Amino acid sequence: MTAIMELPGVPMAPITSPDIPVGPDWVYQIKWDGVRTLVRLDGKGGVELFSKRIEPRNTLFPEIVELLSPLRIGACLLDGEIAYFDGTRPNFQRVRVGINRKKYDDNLIFVAFDMLYDEGQDIRPLPFKERFERLTAKLPEKQPRLFVTDLVFDGPALWDWVNTREWEGIISKKLDSPYVEAKKHRYWFKKRKEVRIVAEVVGIKLKAGYVSSLVLRFEDRYIGHVSGLDAASKKVLAQFMEQHPGDCPFPALSAGMKKSEVRWLSVPFPCRVTALEFSDSGLLRQPKLLGFGSGKE
Repeated sequence: MTAIMELPGVPMAPITSPDIPVGPDWVYQIKWDGVRTLVRLDGKGGVELFSKRIEPRNTLFPEIVELLSPLRIGACLLDGEIAYFDGTRPNFQRVRVGINRKKYDDNLIFVAFDMLYDEGQDIRPLPFKERFERLTAKLPEKQPRLFVTDLVFDGPALWDWVNTREWEGIISKKLDSPYVEAKKHRYWFKKRKEVRIVAEVVGIKLKAGYVSSLVLRFEDRYIGHVSGLDAASKKVLAQFMEQHPGDCPFPALSAGMKKSEVRWLSVPFPCRVTALEFSDSGLLRQPKLLGFGSGKE
């Protein structure tokens, strides 16, 4: 690999905002629900994948390495997303939890949305408009598993589209913006549809011996815990955990969970939860309890 194409400390990240900036200086892209990935190509078939923490990812996603190896588009550094498209929308969980997906999965796709180096030249200082034009020139045709995401000029219309189809959200980008690491800018903003799920309560977390929060499972994995319980609910839950003691359903726990006082349940029950998103580690971010049951009764 050429040593000229230095990786950023972290990729540029959009700032969460409830608003969609509008005007002739702004364009919009779908927020793909997958794994943020930097791709360094040497122009001769060499491929290096990096996470947003700049950790090597070739061994985790060999199918993406194989997908990109035939490209002969010069030495370049691409920014994009590895996603699993289920035919309707990207499915985050199939991609994120590497140990739970197949070792090799040719349903994974790579969606490019920016370029940092072109022919070994650092183009991060250039306006996003020019970087994107260079990117689309490199990959002019959409392939089923490899393409450049579309650029849309009507943000509110795109927001309506993703909501109707239950996609994750949109990214607003300023046309004249340089590529800046992390969130040290006011150039990219994201507006995300809230996550709403029915999770299983598999444990009750205690604080000083009293009911504090609910330990949640979703798609057979730990996704965090949620509080917001009223006094009446805590009283019922205290009785329930005494009547239905069980064992931890997870093969491993984080260091924090190991130190926590948890009463595991032999009889899980459903609850409705909303959150901003799933974090990179697969946990709910800022979860809120909506109620008990599946909501379909």
